[in-house]
Amino acid sequence: MAHLLFELGCEELPASFVAKALRDLEEAITRGLNGARLEFGQSETYATPRRLIVAVNQIQDRQADSIKESRGPSASAAFDSDGNPSKALQGFCRGQGIDPSQVVNDGEYVWAKIPVPGRAASEILAEILPAAVRGLTFEKTMRWGHSRMRFARPIRWMLALLDGQVVPFEIEGVSSSNTSRGHRFAAPEPFEVNSLDALLSELRSRNVEPDSANRESMLREQAVARASGTPDLPESLVDENVYLTEWPQAHEGSFDEAYLNLPDPVLVTAMAKHQRFFPVRNSDGSLQNKFIAIRNHGEESNVKAGNEWVLNARFNDATFFYREDQNKSMDEFLAATERMLFQEKLGTVRDRSHRLSALARFVVASAGLGTTAEDHAAKAGLYAKADLSTGLVSELSSLQGIIGGEYARREGFAEEVCWAIASQYDLGKQAGRDDLASRIAIALVAADQVDKLAGFLGLGLIPKGSSDPFGLRRAATLLVEASRLWPEGLGDLQAPLAQAFDLYRAEGQTLDEAGAKTALADLLCGRYEALFPAVRHDLMAGALAGRTLAEVAQPNLIVFRTEALALLADDVATLQTLSRPVNILASAEKKSDFSLPGTLDAAGLKSCEGEALAAALPDAAKAMQSAVAQHDARSAVNALQALAAPIHAFFENTMVMDEDLAVRGQRLQLLSETRQIIRTIGDISAIVIEG
Repeated sequence: MAHLLFELGCEELPASFVAKALRDLEEAITRGLNGARLEFGQSETYATPRRLIVAVNQIQDRQADSIKESRGPSASAAFDSDGNPSKALQGFCRGQGIDPSQVVNDGEYVWAKIPVPGRAASEILAEILPAAVRGLTFEKTMRWGHSRMRFARPIRWMLALLDGQVVPFEIEGVSSSNTSRGHRFAAPEPFEVNSLDALLSELRSRNVEPDSANRESMLREQAVARASGTPDLPESLVDENVYLTEWPQAHEGSFDEAYLNLPDPVLVTAMAKHQRFFPVRNSDGSLQNKFIAIRNHGEESNVKAGNEWVLNARFNDATFFYREDQNKSMDEFLAATERMLFQEKLGTVRDRSHRLSALARFVVASAGLGTTAEDHAAKAGLYAKADLSTGLVSELSSLQGIIGGEYARREGFAEEVCWAIASQYDLGKQAGRDDLASRIAIALVAADQVDKLAGFLGLGLIPKGSSDPFGLRRAATLLVEASRLWPEGLGDLQAPLAQAFDLYRAEGQTLDEAGAKTALADLLCGRYEALFPAVRHDLMAGALAGRTLAEVAQPNLIVFRTEALALLADDVATLQTLSRPVNILASAEKKSDFSLPGTLDAAGLKSCEGEALAAALPDAAKAMQSAVAQHDARSAVNALQALAAPIHAFFENTMVMDEDLAVRGQRLQLLSETRQIIRTIGDISAIVIEG
């Protein structure tokens, strides 16, 4: 068994690219090994901004020998009447490089069965590794030098070893080797290694910690140790700093105390989102005029002075715009959005505010939360985008919503309205909450996405390939997540979508509603598959059924279906029984004379077992309806399991396709109503029965 070590070295990758690129690289390599029929053991991965490392243990030294089978002409055409090879057989054998005497005749066809010796693992890896690198995808790519390849950043080196021996290949002028490099500034010289342990040891001695978990521990421990108070260490900001550095070093800086007069969200956003600094708080939770910064290189005093200068400059600008904003009201900010275009054919941001107000009210009203909640939602929708015209947001765009919430609070808006405006761009803030403020915030997010999807898709601006300039895939994702966060689910998303089209129509807009619905169904299907990667492909396909908007517009129903289909997939006997009415009815529907009477007459079935099944259907339907309402997949499967016995008895004792057309129609009607109950959990014919 051999051991693979592969390190892809490049210019610093954006922090948000690193983890995904590492997962994709590992998956591509292991998928390639599987495809090449090479057995292997566990894999290990490490990553920094400059390198992606994948090590795979216990790789089979070479493929097992195999037999390549190729079908030739039919047995009757392969030989003449005297048993001699025909021209067809001779031509086939020439193409296969064999003698006619070597073919195998199975009585129907002749076959060429040619032994294929297994290839060495090193030879195969020389194909797998460059293909894995070239197959990596990124949100943004570039070319460099004379390169024709697009990649996130220029590739600088590739360490590729199999049991210490170089796996030879080349990508855009960079050849694989046994050398790596240390920290760009502290230890940039190349060095040779022959194993994973040697690489990790040498990197650490050269100021590179390849393990992201270790870098995170270093960062957190240093931040706490260096801070005068308690540093804010949110997971997302920690992760970003982890993938911005190879050898994180924390230091504390300060800014002018006068800037503490700015609202906390301004200070935190400027530090965290714009500079990747960690704010520091006093024991009472108030902000200090301190911050923790993480450097990757440079003299601490110089880096600290630079950080302080930049942050003070940002706060100085923010102070100016904040003071200017104090002279205007939310109504004035809202009026100023009349000069801001949302989309050429969809009007201004001011036009949009009326639609968001109406849609947010509609969502809350549909949930029956009462007049006060509806009024709050309408007000939140109306002022949601008002802060786009503020000076602070023009200076610090990541303050969108946050500043709107602050200014609304300053004017005495209800706290539920302020919270909804402030948290509209961060749906995660609603997780774990179930109060009126979070409901209104979720309704606002849903309204925002529905308006955007209806408008852009209605104009035919549908995402294609990797291109999605208007962020419609993200809008569909947020719509699904908003529905999932609403405790009872937002119900059928077709209702607010129809309301959105009505609002556009009232403004004189002409949109392709049918095309938009088809496009939204496709978007939602793709979002479900992306949001629930752990769900088996066949189960997701069954849950999405016909992939029409009517089928996929209820996110909680899709989740319920995937859970129920997974439970049913474990009960093969019940699944096979339930498949019989589904399959027979599907076959009957393909015939030209297929028809259903429309109503079920139990006496017309002429079958005791049929009558028993018909009698069982109302209880099964009621149980399924209750299971859906409660999102109880287990109860749904229990109801179907109870239905399996009368279904089995019916098929064992009854011929569905009776010669009497009236009887046949009733029996098909029975199967249709049975299938309708089964389809509550989706299309069970999509389930793959393993083995």
